[in-house]
Amino acid sequence: MAHSKPLVLRGLYPATITPFNPDRTVDYESLRRHLADTANVPGVKGLVVNAGLGEILQLTDEEKVDILKLAREILLPGQILVSGVEGRGAAAVKDALLAKKAGADALLVLPPFDSRPYRRLSRDPEAVYAFFERMDREVDLPMIVFHYPDHSGVAYSLEALVRIAELKNIVAIKAACNTITRYVEIWEALKDKLSILAAVDSPPLLGMLLHGTHGALIGISVIAPPRWVELIEAAMSGDANRAASIHREFCIPIMNGAFENQEPTSSTSEVACVKETLRQLGCIATSIVRDPSVNVTPKHRERVRRGLVAAGLLTD
Repeated sequence: MAHSKPLVLRGLYPATITPFNPDRTVDYESLRRHLADTANVPGVKGLVVNAGLGEILQLTDEEKVDILKLAREILLPGQILVSGVEGRGAAAVKDALLAKKAGADALLVLPPFDSRPYRRLSRDPEAVYAFFERMDREVDLPMIVFHYPDHSGVAYSLEALVRIAELKNIVAIKAACNTITRYVEIWEALKDKLSILAAVDSPPLLGMLLHGTHGALIGISVIAPPRWVELIEAAMSGDANRAASIHREFCIPIMNGAFENQEPTSSTSEVACVKETLRQLGCIATSIVRDPSVNVTPKHRERVRRGLVAAGLLTD
């Protein structure tokens, strides 16, 4: 059934950051380099901007449009541009139409029920369908459904995901599951209906990839993206030994250093830690994030450095 969708996704789609100047304005010069460095890696199938790692909640509409237009200039032939979308009802439609007009090829739709009075609706197939049906009808652009982990309180039920898979423009699921079990359920139910993209920045990623995947949409892959391309291609080709070796020797130290394996021990933003990783690699000038997110501490800088050394990206 996937062939009947307007867009089929295969391979690696890195979720990019939004660099800031010391005064917290967008550093467009660094952003241009960051996007170009990512897009120019062979095997990268597209760029994702204005999403969680891109600090969508801290960006103005004008900044989102400018970022999309810049990314559009940088994309290589055959690559797609994905924009994050956040909101409910008319607000989500407005954000999506803004992204469409600015040049997005597809949307990464964050959960619309991430507010306490609505969280239980994420498990209601009809409520979920009503939201996505409106987006499908009023925006008419391919959508990637951002499926959060169970502990978030806004994870979609499997029944809800199966229901919305019927919609023409639901083309993929960014499966940010917290367990391999949940990922396997989604893969087995929907692998023939749309694209399933593995999406955790933590050790369970390998098991998900080896069970079955059409690719990955992950923020951690902006750190040395060629190695993440190798991992995804090895897994998709069935080379389990190669995938396991890359995961063990490279991915694990980066996951631990930049994301604390998605089990944070403080309020420091994981976005700030990813930015700090790129700063230490000389890719961007600062690791600054916007309020209310918390910037890195000396402790996190050292953790990031140790991860980069262990992964072979820095010398001790």
